Parts: sequence; C-alpha cells; structure tokens
Amino acid sequence: MMSNIRGLTFDDVMLVPGYNGIRSRQDVTTSVTVAGRTFELPIISANMDTVTGETMANAITEFGGMAILHRFMTIEENVDMFKRLKNRKKTGISIGIGEEAMPRAEALVAAGAEIICVDVAHGHSKEVNRTVRGLREKWGNNILIIAGNVATYAGADYLAAAGADVIKVGIGPGSVCSTRIKTGFGVPQLTALQECRKVDRCVIADGGIRTPGDAVKALAAGADFIMMGGMFAGTDETPGEFISRKNPDGTETKLKRFRGMASREAQEDFMGGMAEWKTAEGVAVEVLAKGPVRNVVLDVMGGIRSGLTYCGALNIKQLQRKAQFMEITPAGFQEGTPHATGRLTR
Repeated sequence: MMSNIRGLTFDDVMLVPGYNGIRSRQDVTTSVTVAGRTFELPIISANMDTVTGETMANAITEFGGMAILHRFMTIEENVDMFKRLKNRKKTGISIGIGEEAMPRAEALVAAGAEIICVDVAHGHSKEVNRTVRGLREKWGNNILIIAGNVATYAGADYLAAAGADVIKVGIGPGSVCSTRIKTGFGVPQLTALQECRKVDRCVIADGGIRTPGDAVKALAAGADFIMMGGMFAGTDETPGEFISRKNPDGTETKLKRFRGMASREAQEDFMGGMAEWKTAEGVAVEVLAKGPVRNVVLDVMGGIRSGLTYCGALNIKQLQRKAQFMEITPAGFQEGTPHATGRLTR
C-alpha cells in the first residue's frame, strides 16, 4: 500500500520571504522552554561517542544550548563524567532499553541528572514505551524525558502517551547513518518533522542538518530543537585525538574520527563485534578539523536569527506560524548556491 503523504526533505523546499517589521536580527529571541526549563539556543549536541563528551557538553551548555552525553561507557564512567560537568542542569544523559538501562538512570539521577534521553534507533517500539513509563513512574515530573527516534505521527503519539516530554525525530537522515540503504525504511526529514509536530510535545530534529539554512527549515517545520552531530564533528571539543595525514605536497591535514553508533566500528568497540544476525546501519569516517565549536554555533545561530527576520518572526513559535514552504526543482536549489566562476578567495 502506498502512503498518500509525499516525502520531502530540506533541499526540496525553500522558505518564502515575508514582511519584516523587526529593526534588527539582534532583536529576535531564539530561546526554547520545555517542562519549565529554558534554553537560550535551540541547539543540542548529538549523543554520539565522537561528538559529545565532557568538553563538548561544557561548551554547548555555556552557549545556552543542551548537550546529551552518549551512553557507550560503563555506568561508573558515565557518572564520573557527569559529575565533572560545569552545567548539569542543561546536560542530558542517555540510556537504552536493555537490562542496564534503569540502573544507569538511577545512578545518574542520584548524581544530579534531570534530563534523560531514551536513545533507540527505532523508538516506536514496546520496549521504549515500557522504559519511558518506568522512568515517569519512578521520578514523576522531576525529570525531563526525551525519547526516540521516530518519524511518524503514530510513533510520536505513542511516545507522548507513554510520558515523553520531548520527541526525537529522525529515521535515517544522519550523515553517518545508513539505515535507509540497509533496510529501505525511513521518512524524509522535513516531512517527518511536519507529521510529528502534530503531537502536543516538543520536537527535536535529529539528523539531516548540514547548513544553517537547514536548521531554519527544521525549526519552521515544527522542531523546537535541532540536534547536530555531523556539523560538530571534527571540532576541537569533540572526543578523540586529531589524526595527521601527509599530503602529496608535503603538507599535513588534520582529521578526526566521526562515526555512527550503529557502524561496524562502534559495534566492535562497544558490543564486542557485529552479531551475525545484524548489519551495520552506520559508517565511520575521518572528517577535516574545524577548529573551535564556537565557530559552528555562531554560524548556525547567525543563520537562524537572520532566517527569523526573513519571515518577520520575533521567535521560533512565530516562525512556525508564519512560515510558508515552496517546493522547488533541483535547478531552483542549485540557483541558491554560490556559483560564480573564478577562484574562491574566502
């Protein structure tokens, strides 16, 4: 049976400019409030082992965003890392759905954690529902629960009914994810956001953000937060050492590892290898060093602030109410990219 919903992603659409009565992009507000907690930036660093550790968490929360620590470490290591953070109130922790999920949550809540992300590739599942319900029954409204990932209204509604405060949206759009190629399943991210926003919960756009413009489109489509992994990969604050590669001309290029948590490499490191009944749904790559994460954050936030004024919106909620999407052709997309002939100087 064919769905009657047409799947669109960020490159398929543009936002149509509207009247702007705002004096300056400095006058817009980018803050997001969820379950009584306010974040000055709608940015979350992805809970991946090559993206968010202690240093990244401190940097992103200092800017006013949210960070979510990955869970691929022992419970003791997880607790120790969390205790060293400068801003625990704005940093989330991750759990899975296995037998150590609740013990990990208990240990981290005891250490002061208030944001728990139930981190599963396919969140529209009975075990995720059971885990979310267990967290809510144990700690009530003392914790903020993020759950995912889903890509449909039914999936988002299922997690909301279980007690999730925030729904994480994205099946297969990540830059090091191969779920759609390996399984044939997924929903283009813009359409997934538009469907999931129909549920009365905050929404995280997890995956598919490659440019500040993508971030603006995701927020306009209904996301309250954007979660970034690939855009932060290779920055100074990501875990891991830099790798130097010799170029043919004798110079060196600095690189860093970046990988999906369902990649064969990650499975070998954390699960003792890839089980015969599974397939890798992610890849591992080396990305160019990008310098401080501050540069990426400022670029994205500059695009979001400017995007708000192109829509005449003072805040993200107004952007969502006023936004008008136009479907475009590949030629229309190409027209909007730098295409001057000559030598690029900066």
